[in-house]
Amino acid sequence: MKIKFYIVLGLAAVFGIGFAFNLHAYIRRLADTQEIIRQADISRNESIQSLRYIFSNEEIVAHINIPATNISYAITQGADNEFYLYHDLLKQPNGNGSIFLDYLNSPCFTDKSTIIYGHNREDGTMFHDLQLFQDYDFFQENRYIILNTMEGTLYYKIFAVFTAHISFNYIIVDFADSYAFLALVEEMKDRAMHQREVEINADDRILILSTCTRLGLTGRLVLLGLKIS
Repeated sequence: MKIKFYIVLGLAAVFGIGFAFNLHAYIRRLADTQEIIRQADISRNESIQSLRYIFSNEEIVAHINIPATNISYAITQGADNEFYLYHDLLKQPNGNGSIFLDYLNSPCFTDKSTIIYGHNREDGTMFHDLQLFQDYDFFQENRYIILNTMEGTLYYKIFAVFTAHISFNYIIVDFADSYAFLALVEEMKDRAMHQREVEINADDRILILSTCTRLGLTGRLVLLGLKIS
């Protein structure tokens, strides 16, 4: 009887520890999401300069909005592409991270290829809604990405969406020449599940929005935009 008692007691202890751990993780994820939503609500109605003051963060460089989605966030840029994976606008630890610009890109958005990253969160935040563009009708009906920057408002026309393994290197900021840039554009278009017929030349600027897929750690979902103004 004593052996059975200790077995039951041990199992109860293991279950209790596991339950407590999962509960703590759930509460933490909920708190992280609530904080991200709070910060996003503030970011919608403020200038970039005001956001830098409100959040005491000079690394806020822009704001992104994609109509018909929940994507409306301030954009940060760190010294690397790691910090803002798991830190918010206040530079506090947060599992949702931030929407952030590649550290090699110009914060003035003047590069041939500008890359912005964000998590694909199951709670619907960050770049979760990029997956909506995998639906053909949604892709056809929603055409623009809007960036508010320190220099003004930029508009990008969405021209393709694709998924890829991380072995495909579309994360390129500096190109050897215009041919290399156009070659990358064509390869991404070749991989597209949906695309629009747009003419892209060597003087154009593209925007690459990158997030994880729900199919594993090595998959990426990518939305492409062409700067039109």
